[in-house]
Amino acid sequence: MPRRFSCFGLRRARLAALLASALLLGAALPVAALPQTLLFEGALHSSGGPATDGDYDLSFAIYPDATAQQPLWSEGPLKVKVQGGRFAVQLGGKSALPAVGLAAAASPTLAVTVAGEPELPRVPLASVPYAQVAGSLACTGCVGVGALKFDGDLDLGGNSLKAKNATFSGNLAAANVTASAVNANTVSATAFVGDGSKLTGIVQPQGSCKSGEAVTGIAADGALKCAPAGGSLGGVSGGLLTDEFVETIAGLTANLPIPDNTGASATAQIDVPDFGLAKDIALSLEVENTDLSKVAILLLPPDDKKVGWTLCDPCGQVDAKKLTATYTPDKGPQKGDLGAWLGQNPKGLWTLKVTDSSYCIPQAPGNKTLCNANDGTDGWVSTFSITITTISNQKLQATGALEVGKGLKLPVLAQPPVVCSAKTRGYTYVDDATDAVRICRKTGLWGTFSIFECGNSKLENGETCDDGNTKPGDGCDALCLKECGNGKLDAGEECDFNDPATKLNCTSECKKQVYGKLWLETPDYLMYPVHYPHGTYKESLAVATCKSVGLRLWRDESGPKTDPNWAYDYNNNHNLGGHDICYKVNYATQNQQQTHTGEWKLFGKDWSDDLKLHAKASNGQTVFILNHIAHTGSDENNASYCRVTPQASSVSWIDQANGQPNSPTSVVLCAKGK
Repeated sequence: MPRRFSCFGLRRARLAALLASALLLGAALPVAALPQTLLFEGALHSSGGPATDGDYDLSFAIYPDATAQQPLWSEGPLKVKVQGGRFAVQLGGKSALPAVGLAAAASPTLAVTVAGEPELPRVPLASVPYAQVAGSLACTGCVGVGALKFDGDLDLGGNSLKAKNATFSGNLAAANVTASAVNANTVSATAFVGDGSKLTGIVQPQGSCKSGEAVTGIAADGALKCAPAGGSLGGVSGGLLTDEFVETIAGLTANLPIPDNTGASATAQIDVPDFGLAKDIALSLEVENTDLSKVAILLLPPDDKKVGWTLCDPCGQVDAKKLTATYTPDKGPQKGDLGAWLGQNPKGLWTLKVTDSSYCIPQAPGNKTLCNANDGTDGWVSTFSITITTISNQKLQATGALEVGKGLKLPVLAQPPVVCSAKTRGYTYVDDATDAVRICRKTGLWGTFSIFECGNSKLENGETCDDGNTKPGDGCDALCLKECGNGKLDAGEECDFNDPATKLNCTSECKKQVYGKLWLETPDYLMYPVHYPHGTYKESLAVATCKSVGLRLWRDESGPKTDPNWAYDYNNNHNLGGHDICYKVNYATQNQQQTHTGEWKLFGKDWSDDLKLHAKASNGQTVFILNHIAHTGSDENNASYCRVTPQASSVSWIDQANGQPNSPTSVVLCAKGK
């Protein structure tokens, strides 16, 4: 990046007073008396600071005014040594200064060029070779402020430093600037050193904190902000971790009657647990249906069993019937100081006493003192509660998600840490005797987490399998849950009956079901529907279809058990021929059994869905149920079949026949031996 330079004159070193007088005061002098050279001293800055030490090629030019294009005089480039940003050069050494032209110029200016860069802003010549002028006063030998640099302290000898603005890049201190005063509209410095006691416009902190409190800040008016001491977190980590809690304890579950004209008090108590140190405290109560001008209310804190604090006496105007009040350290009792508990632990018994203060005791017979009648009760206390904002040493709350890097340790206890209630719902601990994790579920009920050890070859509560290891992919996963049925496709599974993507036609063993559900059971065989994908019937294709799923085509005759193609009826009776199967189908569509040749296993919607699935059919589409037509021998191109129509939740019968069905929406019945 190119450097940007700036230059300004410091002073002239040699110039006859005669020249200054002649030019500034207009005196006539011979041209020959004017000097032909001038010693020019200046400061060269680069990017806001002194230029780097070294030799620079500088060129100089004098113009008749600030906008002139042609110079009166020029010289350079001259090799000029710069040190600490400062330099000095003799002008006119190579090309004499034009005395006549300078004298005639109304406002000559000097320009400097650095190493062939663009010409720097011009400097009025009157401020450089002749004199620096402030207003109408001539200033001989003045130094530009921008070039000032002090190597030591600036001692003004008891005088003031005055300026419209004063800016210091370092400390403003007696060690650096010594003066009786610094007078300026604006003073800017990196730091102010000293006690600052005489600075004006600064609000000094005022006041002090109470015992047990610490300063947490300063308000705009200078008042100290205080909080109970004791290592409170307050709120850290973005306000998500805190040891401050607001606890409210109620002292009444029903209205508390106030005795009338007896001197006895309606008494309510609150036993405050050990929540921690109080940061704030508030007492709330409500008294109803009584003449408040004749009611006095007393509060006995835990450390006071006799005197207590007077909340109010009387508690209202004549005929005022209801008092709703909240007492705080700022709006305290009539007599007593709730603020005394700030920074303290308010645990213990707090007692409220509400008394009919207008009671009197009847005098001896003949005394004329009259007492109000005793009406039993005179109004009641409807609410009494204490709210405490605490800095707890008992618990810590994460108001956001709690992430633990090295594990979360629950306390191991012989007894529950708290009474299980609505307030403590969710508290958790480990039972020392059983190692069970217990959680407060609701008032009076501690629930127990089941804990099991996966991989010990024991089927425990919470496990669906335990194969002695925690390796996945072997049917029992690392959590001792069966992989088949866990809703995802694991190693060795063709499907999972709880996985939406693969559950269709998936068996309970997580294998793809290649044939339908059990339709018919004979004494020796189980028969299933298998999709027949061909458009026309052939005996050899029917046999091949059954063999493709590990079954055999059924035949109503005797034959060897080891036949790889056919399943025979080993009872040697005509118990289920081709049309006999169609009889079964017809009865099944009417939700009835034709029982003399065995029972159907499927009825209703399950049968309809199974039929549509394996026949590749939809609601209302004709399905052919094929059987081999020949009891013995072969009939390659003819079948015995019946036709049905599956609906949404039922199956409708059409007819039965022999011959060539010519339909791709067909099933063939295949069997396997029992």
